[in-house]
Amino acid sequence: MHYRSLTRQTQPAVEPVTLAEAKAHCRVDATDDDAYIQNLVAMAREYVEDYIDRTLVQTQWVMRFDRFPPSGIQAVELPRPPMVTSGTATAVSVTFTAEAGATGSWSSAEFRVDRHATPGTVQPVYGGTYPAHRHDDNAVSVTWWAGYGADGSAVPQRIKNAILLIVGEWYDKRSTAVIPEAAKQLLDSVKWGSYR
Repeated sequence: MHYRSLTRQTQPAVEPVTLAEAKAHCRVDATDDDAYIQNLVAMAREYVEDYIDRTLVQTQWVMRFDRFPPSGIQAVELPRPPMVTSGTATAVSVTFTAEAGATGSWSSAEFRVDRHATPGTVQPVYGGTYPAHRHDDNAVSVTWWAGYGADGSAVPQRIKNAILLIVGEWYDKRSTAVIPEAAKQLLDSVKWGSYR
């Protein structure tokens, strides 16, 4: 199933690599370039998330699409895994445009969420069906949380090392920097492809 739009509702509260870690990797002791290096870390994290199609630090997403899949045929897949599996950021909400045109909410008692699948999924409870709705642009939206945690500490080390390699390359070469092959190899080991 293809989505029409995918929007990050919240930015990560922290980056998966700290400024201190990035400076140590770049062998920088002074503070003059701190803001620049911090920006490189954020840009590298965004690149990595796009490249491996995952969410690194806890983020809320909203996906909009035109219609539910046919009942019994397919679950709604939620991009940018992993879904948050515990704590306060596990809520999943589903809204839709009803056939008469009003906005409705799908009761959480009527759908099930598989947070452990990659990607996570939403589908009707056993024996249930998707709500009747209007088939129209952005008629359905799903909101959920994804990421390896809120503080960045659970992000796999291979991903953190790839971010450091990218930051080091971009810091050293600035205008001529490319993505290091070693970083791509690390990321390819955790990448599993698109599911749109």
